[in-house]
Amino acid sequence: MKYRPNGLFPRALVLIALAAGLEFSPAARAEQPSGARYMPVPRQNAVLKKYCGGCQSDALMYGGLSVQHFDAAYPDPSVAAMLVSKLTSGLTPQDVQAATRGPDPETNTMALLHGAMGASGSQPDEATQIAFARALSAESAGAQEWHSGRSTDSEAAPRTITADIIRPIASTKFPGKIDMYRLILSCRVDTREGEIRLAWANGVPDEGQPMTVSIDGKVPFIHKAEGGKQQGNGANGPGATILYPDSQMRLPFPEQSLTVSGLFPNETVTFPFEGLGADVRRQVAGCFNPPIETSK
Repeated sequence: MKYRPNGLFPRALVLIALAAGLEFSPAARAEQPSGARYMPVPRQNAVLKKYCGGCQSDALMYGGLSVQHFDAAYPDPSVAAMLVSKLTSGLTPQDVQAATRGPDPETNTMALLHGAMGASGSQPDEATQIAFARALSAESAGAQEWHSGRSTDSEAAPRTITADIIRPIASTKFPGKIDMYRLILSCRVDTREGEIRLAWANGVPDEGQPMTVSIDGKVPFIHKAEGGKQQGNGANGPGATILYPDSQMRLPFPEQSLTVSGLFPNETVTFPFEGLGADVRRQVAGCFNPPIETSK
């Protein structure tokens, strides 16, 4: 994905006006997904497929993210938030929303275009990028709360239950930017196989970077962030890593929290599990190891 800064003041004003002009009337907004007031759902899906789908697919997973199944009509907030971070090289959805309404359109427009877009070798015009970023920002609402879903082989045969959540923290390497962490739980209904995957944007750790993982504050172990080639990044390090299953540690399903430290220097992120719905917890936890008993 490629970006290029832009900055002529009159042109920026026109771009902001064009992006704002893509909004629907209040009555239409109530009937549309939240991001549709900035860019219609079919247009969002087309832009995503054309400019991001080539690398961020199930097969390549560039940067630890696949958009192959993303549908703006039913967006996953955490995927939308990760896309915003990648498209803007470390801005939050709130940053995007404020940027296009700020007093300095030129500077704010340039801030939106400092990321990378165009895996196909081309990129959309700036007005499209702005509208797309605003739509994704709106669709990311609730990303810091658990979002669950179910993929199916057919309507009558549920196959996988998933749940994910986002945690943004200030980047220790890039002042003024954020590092976005995403935790994804999955459970195959038929085989009872579970997975816990950690993904991130925008930094890239070294392949094999050691980090500390703690379950409920009492089961720390060292995990290496490996899988760069599998995540499409080659020698540049992975964009995601599988925490469970882990051959070195019989990781139990968290009851209260999962904490990761050291993926990036001096950064610690904690994912809360209290907010995971009881029904989803019951279904997903059955795919994982039982809690480790502690001596009394």
